[in-house]
Amino acid sequence: MKALWSGNITFGLVSIPIKLYGAIHRSDISFHLLHKKCSTPIHYEKHCPTCNIHLENEDIVRGYEYEKGKFVILTEDEIEFPYKDVKNIEILKFVDLKEIDPVYLEKSYYLQPAEGAERAYALLRTVMKKTAKVGVVRFVLRERQHIGILRIFNDTLTVQSLFYADEIIKPDFLNIPERIHLDEKEIELAEELLRHYTGKFNINDYRDEYREEVMKIIKSKIAGKEIKIAPKKEVEKVVDLMDALKKSLERKKKAV
Repeated sequence: MKALWSGNITFGLVSIPIKLYGAIHRSDISFHLLHKKCSTPIHYEKHCPTCNIHLENEDIVRGYEYEKGKFVILTEDEIEFPYKDVKNIEILKFVDLKEIDPVYLEKSYYLQPAEGAERAYALLRTVMKKTAKVGVVRFVLRERQHIGILRIFNDTLTVQSLFYADEIIKPDFLNIPERIHLDEKEIELAEELLRHYTGKFNINDYRDEYREEVMKIIKSKIAGKEIKIAPKKEVEKVVDLMDALKKSLERKKKAV
């Protein structure tokens, strides 16, 4: 697997060179959208409805909508991430994991020590195990600054990005019951039922049953030869270079 980037875990004056890898692989079933008549995959094109023309990448800029229908345009230089330590995972503090509510947890990444950094990596891992602490970290990934937690998973230092506080929707708009009178007998029965459901958590006990059933249907259809093949797109024949230039020019004129 290719590393997403190489950088350092920084803690005070300590710097541990590492490589960062994705820890998650989604197993979703993906579907293509096809034309019902001929089973050809649908293409989505960049089109300006005002000018009624198709656009190339160089014709497109980024804009922020500050009011309905009003945009401020930003250049690539202006939106380039300004944070300096783009290759550092900076440890800000150490806390107890129980202080971090699971609602804030986002994506996970593995950290591998670079050659020569194994001892420092092992030392940090040992101290974190001994103190049962996780690190609150700050890092940059895909042109965005993240906060996260540095923790240990299967003896591997792992960074898990967190949502910021303003990214979590508060449930104030929900109609949640507050003071409801409950009978003691109801509580006792509910507690007894809960005890019957109590056990150890093992992620291997669970599987995506929906995905398994859909894959059964897909395999069954393949075995039954219910397969539709999209027709090959005919390549327009070009007699010579001059002909190619003329045709290209005609297309450009029609697009204007």
